[in-house]
Amino acid sequence: MQLTRKTITIKRDIEVVEKVYEAVNQFIYLGSQRNSKNSIQEEIRLGIQAGNRSLFANKKLLKNKDLNATSKLQIHKSIIRPTVTYGCETRAMTVTGQNRLLVFKRRILRKMYEPTLENDET
Repeated sequence: MQLTRKTITIKRDIEVVEKVYEAVNQFIYLGSQRNSKNSIQEEIRLGIQAGNRSLFANKKLLKNKDLNATSKLQIHKSIIRPTVTYGCETRAMTVTGQNRLLVFKRRILRKMYEPTLENDET
């Protein structure tokens, strides 16, 4: 007998009422990714990618100096954060996943409140 940490997955097609459905390793259902290993790391990565897309779509608003800080924070809370955290209520978060989401949040806030140099400063 040989013991190993590698999981061997055998793809078996599913037959329901004389119809055969192909077995897949991963799929996206209602914006949430499901995979055969039941891992959420890939789903967190996809959420952060979606958050980056919404960040760059609203980049002009967040860099606008005419908007005050509370308006920018409201844009973050109403547009970017829900995009990243969609479906988080239904999954068990690991410490690594939480840290990745916190790093993304801090990066967004740094982009919003970045320090600006005055003309006489170098």
